[in-house]
Amino acid sequence: MQYYGHESKQTGEKMIERIVSLTPSITETIFALGAGQRVVGVSDACDFPSEVHTRPHVCSWFDPDMERILNLKPDMVLGLETAHQRLVPAFETRGIPLALFNPATVEEAFADMLSMGALLDIDPEAKALVQRLGKRMAVLDAKVRDLAPGDRITVARVLDFSNGTLIVAGPRSFQYDVIRRGGGINVTTDTHEAYPKVPFSKFRSWDPQMVLICGTDMNILSRLKADLPWSNLTAVKTGRIYQFDCGLTCRTGPRIVNMTELLFQTLYA
Repeated sequence: MQYYGHESKQTGEKMIERIVSLTPSITETIFALGAGQRVVGVSDACDFPSEVHTRPHVCSWFDPDMERILNLKPDMVLGLETAHQRLVPAFETRGIPLALFNPATVEEAFADMLSMGALLDIDPEAKALVQRLGKRMAVLDAKVRDLAPGDRITVARVLDFSNGTLIVAGPRSFQYDVIRRGGGINVTTDTHEAYPKVPFSKFRSWDPQMVLICGTDMNILSRLKADLPWSNLTAVKTGRIYQFDCGLTCRTGPRIVNMTELLFQTLYA
C-alpha cells in the first residue's frame, strides 16, 4: 500500500468516516470489513455487494471525475496504484489523503485487507476476515499438494484478443498467482510482465490445456469454438475453454478465494 496525505490514519489522529472507493475490489473489501456505511462514493464498475448500488458514482474507475469526488467531501480516497498514481498531485493539493493498492498475489491481497483495517481503525475485523480466508486457502493448498505432477493441467488466462493479438496474465499479475494457487500450471512463465500482449502464434505454441476468459458476452465461447485458429487449440478441442464472472476473475477483494477454489474445482472435479 502507498499512502499519500498530510497525516496518516495509522497515527490515530483522525477517524476516517467518508470514503470514496475507485475500484470494485476495494469497495468489496470495505463492505466485507463491515465498514460499508462509510463509503460515500464508488466507481461505476463497483457492483458488489448490492448495497453499492445506492452510492453515488464518481465516473469510471480508470478515469474518475475529480469534481464529483470533491463534492462528496471524502476523508480519504482509496484506489489502484497502476490506475490512480497520476492523481496523487491533485489530491495532495486539496489535502485529501489517498491510499493506493496493487496486490500481485493472493497473499498480497490479504496484506492489503489488513492495511485497510489499520487505516479504518477496524483491525480486529480485518484480522478475522483474513484468518477466515487464510483457512480456506490452506485447505485448497493441501488439495493442490496432493495432485500428482503428471495430473496438473496447463492454463492460460486470456483478458482480451483482437487482430491476432492476445492479452494474457503474466507472472507479475494476481491472476497468474490465482492459477498457481488453484493447481494450474501457467503457460506464460517465459514472459516478464503482468499482462503482456502476445501474438496468436505464440499462444498457439503454448497450447494450454485450459483457457480462462471472462466478460458478459454469452456468445463469445461459441464464436471462439467456430473460429478456425482457436478450434485447433487443445483447450477448445477438449472443451476446456471457460468463461467466468468478471467479478471473480478480475478482482483482488475477498472473493479472490472464491475464484481460486472455483478454478481448482473446474480443473480437477
